[in-house]
Amino acid sequence: MKMNDGYQLKHMGGHSVVTSGEQGDTILFALNETGAFLWNGIQEGLSKEELKKKLCLEYEADSGEEELIANDVEEFLLQLKTMGVLE
Repeated sequence: MKMNDGYQLKHMGGHSVVTSGEQGDTILFALNETGAFLWNGIQEGLSKEELKKKLCLEYEADSGEEELIANDVEEFLLQLKTMGVLE
């Protein structure tokens, strides 16, 4: 799993935003804390399953919450693919 070239995560005024453009000067969308966490995991080269596990650990999820988190990760990745950000 890899981000397409030209997209960057920037922190501006306490917010995480995804930018594009040669100098990263076009703001495309904002990410909440969880979205930024997942973005960084993708940049680290984590697989989908590794992202799910890492997020479950981060939020100390119990077995009932793990499925919800897994679904949220799937949805986030699908949105990135739909927008052309993720290969």
